[in-house]
Amino acid sequence: MSRSLDRSSAGVFDAASSPIRMQILKLLATKGPLSYTEIMFSLKLDPVRDAGRFVYHLKSIVEGGLVDVDKETKNYGITELGRMVVNFARDVEEYVAVRKGKLYVRTSRFAIEEFDRDKIVGSLSNEAGLPFELAQEIAAEAEERLLRLKTTYLTAPLIREFVNAILIERKLEEYRHKLTRLGMPVYDVTQLFKTASEQMLDVDAVKDAAGYSVMGEYVLLDSLPREVADSHLSGLIHLDSLPNWVLKPSEIQHDCRYFFKNGIPTLKAPQTFEAALALLQNVHRLSKAEISGEQSFDMFNVFLAPFAKGLAHEQLRENLSIFFAGLREDVLSHQAHSGLSLGFEFGVPDFFLDVEAIGQGGVKAGVYGDYVEEANLILELSLEAAIEASSTKPLFNPRFILKLRDHLLQDDSAKKNLLKAHELAAKFCAPYFLSLGKSSKITAMASGMQLNDDWSGYWETDCIRTGCADTVFLNLPRQAYESDGNDSKFFSLLETSVKTAIEAFKVKKKALNERLRQNLLPLLKGFGEGSPYFYDRNASYALSFIGLNEAVSAHTGASLPKDEESLKFALRIVREISSYAKSFSRESNIRFAVAQRPGDDAACRLAELDVEKYGLSATVIEGSKGHPHYTDLFALPLSSKISLEERVRIESEVQTLTTGGCLASICLTPVSHSPKALLRMTQDIVRKGLRFFTYTNNYSYCMKCEKAFVGMLSKCPNCGTDSLTYYGRSSATYTPTVLWPDSKRRSLEKRICYSLP
Repeated sequence: MSRSLDRSSAGVFDAASSPIRMQILKLLATKGPLSYTEIMFSLKLDPVRDAGRFVYHLKSIVEGGLVDVDKETKNYGITELGRMVVNFARDVEEYVAVRKGKLYVRTSRFAIEEFDRDKIVGSLSNEAGLPFELAQEIAAEAEERLLRLKTTYLTAPLIREFVNAILIERKLEEYRHKLTRLGMPVYDVTQLFKTASEQMLDVDAVKDAAGYSVMGEYVLLDSLPREVADSHLSGLIHLDSLPNWVLKPSEIQHDCRYFFKNGIPTLKAPQTFEAALALLQNVHRLSKAEISGEQSFDMFNVFLAPFAKGLAHEQLRENLSIFFAGLREDVLSHQAHSGLSLGFEFGVPDFFLDVEAIGQGGVKAGVYGDYVEEANLILELSLEAAIEASSTKPLFNPRFILKLRDHLLQDDSAKKNLLKAHELAAKFCAPYFLSLGKSSKITAMASGMQLNDDWSGYWETDCIRTGCADTVFLNLPRQAYESDGNDSKFFSLLETSVKTAIEAFKVKKKALNERLRQNLLPLLKGFGEGSPYFYDRNASYALSFIGLNEAVSAHTGASLPKDEESLKFALRIVREISSYAKSFSRESNIRFAVAQRPGDDAACRLAELDVEKYGLSATVIEGSKGHPHYTDLFALPLSSKISLEERVRIESEVQTLTTGGCLASICLTPVSHSPKALLRMTQDIVRKGLRFFTYTNNYSYCMKCEKAFVGMLSKCPNCGTDSLTYYGRSSATYTPTVLWPDSKRRSLEKRICYSLP
């Protein structure tokens, strides 16, 4: 019996005793059954010269029971015994390799360790979810390939790529997807330093950009459904703030009263006006880690009014000046920090007159109707402080949101402050104007984001202590190119895009719930009260769009300003998106809102992808051939050569339908303007129905003189230097033009500017 077994094992080893036979066995173990020709091709054997030798070796391993032949397909496949031989051979090879010289690996833990095949098996099983036996097989093949390199030093990323290559060869894409390593090439990181230097950013910008790159890859590879990730990558949609998609909300409307009542963990409820401002500055600073975009303190002057009672004007103005100086963040660097919007009321709105006021020490202090004079005074002094702070360099942060209610011009104090607001607007185009009804409860930010009480019906949960979770941009021109003038096909494709965006939003909502549950957003989770601070269930999810004008032009043959039928089609598009949003909101209980949002990255990326896909002659773009972009935030491109009256009319009609957010920008000629004349223009714009708008100009700032001048100047008019920094609105907010996308910066001179009457 023993001799019989000896002969059997000897026969097996004899069958595998040739290098070419072992290559055949390993090939079949890796790739599965193959035909005679496929085996010869894979081993790079000549069908004529090597045929006899190959047949001999193939016959030997078949007769040895290591390989069998499928009678129907005539393919050769490895047997269980053959697999045992391959595994044994690899163990022997590993032993020999170790004896000759061990392989070492530099790991992700910044340590050098001896190569261990079992660690590959562990990664495949734990990270990718591969069945254990298959993981062992792939790990063995990876080891074999690495040994052929004849090197004694490897890195963990290199080994991972070897394993990924094997997974791709075996068409195991799903597992390869999970095993992919996230990170940036060394060259890209080096370029970050160069770019940061050219754009006058600080070192945090380099660190943040590197981190954002990794998180963006993670979201696309692991967080989103494959069809959503592919839609983003291909340009059908664009997910705004992609790196933060599974981390935090985009924007927030703070409630000052919550902090005036509870303080924050390091600061008690404020006792003075100065302490109240310091507390809000700390809230803004702490929230930067938990909010990716704009923050806002709505009714800023109303909530602060109880703390201002009885204080001298000069003291209040000094406190406000210090507060604004601490927020501006644009002194030494161009770093684009998230901004802060301050919502101002001219007095106290009617619906808030009888609301309980929070005063010193977080205690009740009557009702806000008791503090109308103080609210007006804080507005007046805030405007004065902003004008003073802008005496050298315009105050671009914080951003002032001024609410213009219907009854405004009936109040003498309001008239005075309204003229002062236009003094600031005439000099520096800084304020934003929100036109509202007497009892409207809408809140807004400089980014265009708006909230009203149309979700739960309660202003205090729908409009504050909540915000915008995030934004998905729909590539409208893509629908036009694909539909080829067919309306039905256009709206069918549009619905598909919206549904894809909804799936992305579902991932966002689930991720936010998880981050709050994990206490990774501690300020938003709240303290001091039973309920959370941030009402995530009331947050809006903005369905925005890119290239409305370009899509209409491509589909109808005429742009918005030139044809009423084109305008009707544009409004139909927005109504359809609104209809989808309402329908999906009812189905999912998620607050979807139609909005026009700023999207520099989306406007440029989607246009570039479409030009590449369809060709320049088949696309409608802004910019130039090498630097295209679509229109974002506004219905009409700022380069459209139309009258101010016509621009206001069209923007007003579109704004009526975009209740989740909008903003119109009126570009003024780069000259000195009269505050009274600008006020008359504002009154005329409001009468024509424009809901949210701002005035825009460009500025040149001289670091040597520390002075700003209207317009894009080649030299400083004061000292003659040509070392100037230029500021302007790419879309919603002022930023240095060096931070703009190249295509928008090149289009700056094409903007149509308007003179005051």
